[in-house]
Amino acid sequence: MEESKRFKLFRVIDLITFLPILTLLTVIILGLVKKSELVEMIRLSILTLVLSTVVIYYIRSFKESIMDKKYAKPILVLGYLISIVLLMLPYDTDMVYLWMLGGLITAMLIDSKLGLLIHFNLSFMAGISMALKPEVIIYLLIMGVLICMLSDYLKQKSTIIYASVIILSTNITLNFVIHNFIFESSSNSDYIISLFSILLILVLGFLISQLYEKNVSRYLDKNNLPVEEMVHIEAFEEQAVVVDDIENPFIQYIPEPVYYDYGSGTSYDLLLEENNELMMKMKDFSTNLYEHALLIGDIAYRGAKEIGANELLAKAGGLYHEVGKIKGSNYMEEGLLIAYQYGFPKELKDILRQHNIKYDKPTSVEAVIVMLADNVISTIDYIEKNGDRRYTPEAIIENIFQMRMEKGTLDDSGLSIKGYKALKEFFLRELNTGVK
Repeated sequence: MEESKRFKLFRVIDLITFLPILTLLTVIILGLVKKSELVEMIRLSILTLVLSTVVIYYIRSFKESIMDKKYAKPILVLGYLISIVLLMLPYDTDMVYLWMLGGLITAMLIDSKLGLLIHFNLSFMAGISMALKPEVIIYLLIMGVLICMLSDYLKQKSTIIYASVIILSTNITLNFVIHNFIFESSSNSDYIISLFSILLILVLGFLISQLYEKNVSRYLDKNNLPVEEMVHIEAFEEQAVVVDDIENPFIQYIPEPVYYDYGSGTSYDLLLEENNELMMKMKDFSTNLYEHALLIGDIAYRGAKEIGANELLAKAGGLYHEVGKIKGSNYMEEGLLIAYQYGFPKELKDILRQHNIKYDKPTSVEAVIVMLADNVISTIDYIEKNGDRRYTPEAIIENIFQMRMEKGTLDDSGLSIKGYKALKEFFLRELNTGVK
């Protein structure tokens, strides 16, 4: 209920929708403070309006789900506006690049591609407002691409030094190239300012990301469960659904067997029969495995129906997501071999690859449904068997959904925000009383 109210509030006060207006007002106010010429202020205002509208179009069309991450909207808006302020401040040299912080923070905490788009926008604004040479703009674009590409490494203590060395070395090299391999003594201070301003944004980006991880993301759901508590939840989840913890690259490129092939068009009517050959093999192997398959298949079917996804595909994915266990310990590898043997449809093979959080990201809504159903039910069952009463089924569902969203697991699935919310409400309604 609280989350529903929160989303309604964001619909009324949608920071993203007002981004063009906010950036336009920021540019106008800064222009008046700097006493800029009217023509220059109008030109920069129009450019800012257009570029910020492009950001909104990109989010609405391709990446709307990322705005469901915790505090994504204020991070994006504040980062963008602060970068514009830093960009338009008067400096003795145009080699102060503190305004790059907005793109870096967006890449670190929200999405790397969106961060890159923000950096491109700011670079073009810098080029217009400072009348930069084309080679300098190219330099800024290259640095932005590199920084956003390495954003994941820049926020980790174990890799920030290596990533920073690469970025700073590239900065020095590009400056050397831009100035025809000559460093004039009169401009040496500018090069040093450039180097230290890049270093400063890397340090600030790291500190902000650490602060975000430590404080902002400390509470992952409406029950305010701390991160350290959720580490245990995630451990339960992974132990419950993963048989072989060693990621086998063979799964990414598994060849089709040359023996015993039913073809590639096995019908869903046959696959969904509870007494077909494969289902009976699962039942003979383990009654628990068979019952788990039926449960996941049923929940996946009804979840898909709830949001208008492919019900038969989701049910088949639920039935066979762990079929490989009848063959060996690495059930992912064995399951895909079975899928080729029995001629599973391609989209069903994909679900077998993608339902496990240790392997491929889901590329379909049906794969997401099967993955979440397996995660939720396995976690609830695991926790109940271990006698841990600290977590209610509702809290587990809320946090698993939030973790999958925060980690970008759902980014490539095509699941809309509306579908995400409807699916979570379905799980809360169906499983809030526990799993029998």
